[in-house]
Amino acid sequence: MVFSKDKLAVFVDGDFWHGFRYPCWRHKVQPFWRNKIETNRKRDQRNFRRLRRAGWNVLRIWQHEIETDTASCLDRIVELLDLQINRNDR
Repeated sequence: MVFSKDKLAVFVDGDFWHGFRYPCWRHKVQPFWRNKIETNRKRDQRNFRRLRRAGWNVLRIWQHEIETDTASCLDRIVELLDLQINRNDR
């Protein structure tokens, strides 16, 4: 999700595809998948740095967080939007 006016980018990362706790299970996947996940993680880091340098707030939410506590995920988004709105009102 992108909140352009407030410069907030929200990424929802799949646990497998983006490697939630990847170092713990890296050794269990085939080289093809290991390469895919590691490439995704490097791209995630690169995109995070680029957005932050451009003045954006970046929020990453894991798939399992949405599945187990959607309300908390929404609260985190609203909290960041409120912070941004308060900064813009100064």
